Amino acid sequence: MTFGQKVKFRRKELGLTQIELALKANISQSYLSQLENNVFNPTAPIIVRLALVLEVSIDYLLLDERKAV
Repeated sequence: MTFGQKVKFRRKELGLTQIELALKANISQSYLSQLENNVFNPTAPIIVRLALVLEVSIDYLLLDERKAV
């Protein structure tokens, strides 16, 4: 799964709309949409805020689980 797919999957698991997540993460809904669709790569502060709001680790958002560590 890509970063955007993971954000979208977890957002839906938590029952949040894009607007709700964007407000909680202090980003615009349009930027969140672009992140979920892999248009942009997020900055480190955005990754941290999304991980906190989505209640997941930064590793979960960034690492490709298909690759061995």
